[in-house]
Amino acid sequence: KATVSVLNWCTVLTFPAPLRSRDAAPGTYTHTRARPPIHHPDPMASPTRQRFLERFPQVPEEEVDALTQLIQKKFDLKTGFAEPHQQAASLAATIKGFGLARSDNSMGQEDFQTLMQKVNCGDNRYAVVALFDRHDTRDTGRLDVNQFCDGLFGIKRVPRADPKCRDAIQLCRERILARGGENGVRSLSRLLRMMDDNGDRNLDKIEMKEGLAHYGVELTDAEAEALFGYFDTDGSGKVSVTEFLVGVRGKMSKQRVAVVQQAFARLDKHNDRTISLQDLMEVYSAAEHDDVRSGRKTEAEVVGEFAALWDRNGDAVITEDDFIAYYKDISAGIDNDAYFALMLRNAWQLSDEKHKTWAATC
Repeated sequence: KATVSVLNWCTVLTFPAPLRSRDAAPGTYTHTRARPPIHHPDPMASPTRQRFLERFPQVPEEEVDALTQLIQKKFDLKTGFAEPHQQAASLAATIKGFGLARSDNSMGQEDFQTLMQKVNCGDNRYAVVALFDRHDTRDTGRLDVNQFCDGLFGIKRVPRADPKCRDAIQLCRERILARGGENGVRSLSRLLRMMDDNGDRNLDKIEMKEGLAHYGVELTDAEAEALFGYFDTDGSGKVSVTEFLVGVRGKMSKQRVAVVQQAFARLDKHNDRTISLQDLMEVYSAAEHDDVRSGRKTEAEVVGEFAALWDRNGDAVITEDDFIAYYKDISAGIDNDAYFALMLRNAWQLSDEKHKTWAATC
């Protein structure tokens, strides 16, 4: 009879018969129709290696502080309550002893997660991710071992590690966004670079305060002192413009970075990680921009301002790093992940089902 039991039919579908590969030796077989392994997203994984990133909750800074204190306590006991520099050296030796330091003395995200597990501090994996991000101030996906150890034990200042400085930075950020809206941080960055009189990309205390005041962000002497002291990590009396802006705007989540990379890939016609300003302006739509919808500006005005923000050196070429840096500034003024993804989809006309899917994952 040409009938198959339900059990046998399920067995056939689930466990296909082994077929001998064309290149396999006689008498050997391989499951050429085996199902692909189930993929479980890892928050430590790089966004370039997976299309969809796990959506995990925003971790309060206090939880990251608690994880930092847990590590510090463990090395208090391990070193017999030694001085901070000795504890930092002990942690660095531990990292190298576990074989987690690369040839350039750095750690990747997965290395860091392994370290936390080995020192019994990895129970809260979301806090582990947040701690890594706190110390990865340049968004490189890697930590210098010595700098991380120095930062963890307070030898080197780290953005967001000091609650008082976090409050000062948050106050500064709120005033910048209230003054300039979505493009506030980016406009401020241009102003601060113009305030850099000698072109060394560093600001002294007066230049920083005057630059902020010129932009409309008035700070008291105490607030300006806290901000400057926070970023003047070596006591040189200078702060890096780039480091200052990174601290003010905050970091962009991996989910948002992945969305921005998808948008850039859509524009990168030649797959060379660059796009021309003309190509960008042919696709960009300002119809859904807040200023256009509210009637404050016309589409042409928004498009003109947008183009001026991109072509900084006059070569009409935008790299992927430029593209991501632009949206890092924009991201600082948008709290809602779904709205951020929707904004990109509307701006770059990403309306097909594929892009609807990844936008919905944010």
